[in-house]
Amino acid sequence: MHIIIFILVIINNSLASAQNYGNWYEIDSMNIARVGHAMVVLPNGDVLVSGSEADSIQSSAEIYEFSTGKWRYTTPMNVPRALHNLVLLNTGKVLAIGGYKEQSCELFDPQTETWTITDSIPTFRFNGQSVTELSDGRIMVTGGFYVDTTTWDFIILKNVDIYNPITERWVQGTPMQLERTEHTATLLNDGRVLVTGGETNNFTTSQCEIYNPNTNSWELTGNMQEERSDQAAIRLNNGNVFVSGGSNESPILKSCEVYSFNMNQWFSASDLLVFRTEHRIFYLSKYDQLMIVGGGLLAFGPDTWEMWDPNQLIPIYYESFPINQIIVDNIIQFPNENIFVSGGWEFLYNPMPVFWPSSRSWIFDITSNVTQNNNDQKYFSLNQNYPNPFNPSTTISYTLQSPSKVELKIFDLLGKEISSLVNDYQIEGEYKINFNAKNLSSGIYYYRLTVMETEKSNGITFQQTKKMILLR
Repeated sequence: MHIIIFILVIINNSLASAQNYGNWYEIDSMNIARVGHAMVVLPNGDVLVSGSEADSIQSSAEIYEFSTGKWRYTTPMNVPRALHNLVLLNTGKVLAIGGYKEQSCELFDPQTETWTITDSIPTFRFNGQSVTELSDGRIMVTGGFYVDTTTWDFIILKNVDIYNPITERWVQGTPMQLERTEHTATLLNDGRVLVTGGETNNFTTSQCEIYNPNTNSWELTGNMQEERSDQAAIRLNNGNVFVSGGSNESPILKSCEVYSFNMNQWFSASDLLVFRTEHRIFYLSKYDQLMIVGGGLLAFGPDTWEMWDPNQLIPIYYESFPINQIIVDNIIQFPNENIFVSGGWEFLYNPMPVFWPSSRSWIFDITSNVTQNNNDQKYFSLNQNYPNPFNPSTTISYTLQSPSKVELKIFDLLGKEISSLVNDYQIEGEYKINFNAKNLSSGIYYYRLTVMETEKSNGITFQQTKKMILLR
């Protein structure tokens, strides 16, 4: 009976892929490759990116203009930064907070595109902090770590710093009960902030605490069911907080749990479809679903994303990112709920992983009508096989926007290559490939399309993996 139920669940999830959740579109690349940069959506909807540690810590900044579909340089920051934060304030300005070994802060005025030094953050940090906008518009920074260069001790912090956009000054808040880094801090419906997990004193914790901004005080609350750091968290529409994945010392987790706002208690949820850490969660109101992105690298393919039902707390769909690009801090959500990825690390297994900084940018458009503003922007797509489930044959179709080297391969559930259907140069156009599984047993299989444009020199242009089910 359990096997039958499992198969039915998989079929249901697979059929859900016929739904059009949206598509990833590659847009104009940034002017330079960036890693450790920060991104924010400006009041007019454009994107501001600043800093990098790709080859050295940099001060450069650029803006993606939706009206032109192009990136352009803007005024550089006054101070080179990496691993910093950009926050849009309720004043319309953008606050650049610290960075690696940096306490200085500055304000970007979108009207004049100028940076002005503002009050420095009181606490010295390397990284690992959490940044939260409070209900009154103040910005709270919690925890993090630094390394004592005298003793080389790893110092985890319980410090709390709060920035007031009106006075443009930082004050130190009451410290947390525990030292924390790589934790989450989520604004609750009543204006308090729930802080979960993280690393503390060289071990991973399940302990949580809540900050009350009215009293500037912290109170320990119920522990999570599992110790975790580098997890992702999001407040659900019902006021509860959903937490997924992360790591526990060395293992990467796919377990999930939810904090009941009314009961002040944690409950288990379904597992993620893959192990994830340092990933992100976004809410898509169009589907009333959660989109969980990144942090789930496979040994043979790109990073992935999955869709979740926030009411039943179960996964319903899974797919890979178009190319081998690590998704960590290089992702944001627009007010229209589209998802934006830019820069970070690209990689290729050949046969060992090779990494390089990326300048490439992508939009996940839930409306599926991103405007292509120039002829240089190209798209590739891989469709769901039809029929699915199938027995014994199915058709796999894909679209090439330019002449490319193409590979289409079939893998089993463990990632073992079963068949190579295409390995050739092909011109632009739509292709339909028949796959006959007469010699295979019933089960879940994956097909992966890899595209390498002939004019590209940096490896894979597009790569996507989809699931199909053979039922005899």
